Amino acid sequence: PFIEEGSFDNVDPLLKECLAAKLPAVCANPDFIVQTGPKGEGFANMPGKLAARYEEMGGGCATFGKPGVEHFEACVRKLGLDKERVCHVGDSLHHDISGAVNAGVPVVFVTSG
Repeated sequence: PFIEEGSFDNVDPLLKECLAAKLPAVCANPDFIVQTGPKGEGFANMPGKLAARYEEMGGGCATFGKPGVEHFEACVRKLGLDKERVCHVGDSLHHDISGAVNAGVPVVFVTSG
């Protein structure tokens, strides 16, 4: 139910157990939703929503990835180019576009695949 509907009914019991055990969480893909289908007509819920839910419940979660500035800086470093010579293409205003802009990387926003 979570991926398709965003329901936490099946997830909350596990998150509560993790919280009771004081386990930290790691989220390497903090996207909230992703477009699905050949024409982008659907969507699926992503791990970022789970991380946010765990934090709302009082748990700790370390994230790496978009929209974190560190993610974009690491990618540019790996390419060995100046930021001005790189362009990030993304379909999420929250994760792709805001992250790249905050890192000083030029962007192209696409609304569908």
